[in-house]
Amino acid sequence: MQRSNDISVALCTYNGERYLEQQLESIAKQTKLPAELVICDDCSTDSTPAIIKAFAQSAPFSVKYVENQKNIGSEKKGITRNFEKAAQLCSKSFIALCDQDDAWFPEKLERLSAVLESDSQYGGVFSDARLMDQNSHPTGVRMRETTGFDLRDERRLQHGEALPVLLAMTKVYGCTLMFRASLLDQILPVPPSWWFDAWFACMIAIHSKLAFVSEPLFYYRIHPSQQVGASAPSLSKRIQQWRTPAKQYSDQAQPQLIELCERLQTQSTPDIQAHLEYLRGRLALMQVRSNLPSNRLMRLGKILPATRDYHRYFNGWKSIIKDITT
Repeated sequence: MQRSNDISVALCTYNGERYLEQQLESIAKQTKLPAELVICDDCSTDSTPAIIKAFAQSAPFSVKYVENQKNIGSEKKGITRNFEKAAQLCSKSFIALCDQDDAWFPEKLERLSAVLESDSQYGGVFSDARLMDQNSHPTGVRMRETTGFDLRDERRLQHGEALPVLLAMTKVYGCTLMFRASLLDQILPVPPSWWFDAWFACMIAIHSKLAFVSEPLFYYRIHPSQQVGASAPSLSKRIQQWRTPAKQYSDQAQPQLIELCERLQTQSTPDIQAHLEYLRGRLALMQVRSNLPSNRLMRLGKILPATRDYHRYFNGWKSIIKDITT
């Protein structure tokens, strides 16, 4: 077991007494220990603070524990604000985000940090995970099955086509991610329409390269009390998603794209104009899709001339068929 002088772990807690000890123990058993664990607690009313303080006394690394003055989780996207705070309190070169209710495999930090150390162009790296239930029983489901991150997405990510992958849906959960602390100036603050993990992944991919480790590196827990979670979509859920009109998707996604464009306009990287061009093209096609006529023949007149754009900005023929039939 070795200690790294380069890794901070950022953990946010709130009333996590049921699962927190298992997560803390898994961090303490890493083959490559972090230099520090930064914990921001959001005014827990259970034994979470006591569990943290007891762990800090014997932890094989520094534990920086901060209690929020007021509960921000009750605010819109409060969990995002808490992770922003925890990340900013980290002092090391690499930051690994951490949920309170998972359980890490011993090699998680070692595998992720090795990717960042191998190539300075990688600004971040995320991994797959195995899902477990509230009783710590594996479900047999992998996280990539729940996010739709398939081999085609993996290839596109490797070839630098990150935005088409990351904007489709949440493909990167924060708990899977390690990134360079030097990117925080470009990442923060997270705009109002975004969850922190989706925003972090997009900004990392825009300002550097984002890598993927296909092997599962931890157990991701599914339980009733989590604010946001991954789960394998049922058949009824898939049908519901297919039937969702493009206008409804547009109303949800358009504010995010506008916020991303606005942020990039204030920043400078070699490829910033290419990213802005892509985002504007996606917004333009999104506008077309949200205003398609109800008559299907008339729809064809709008859709077919935009076939190339459907392939560039969305899911090609799959999106075309969806817009014709729904």
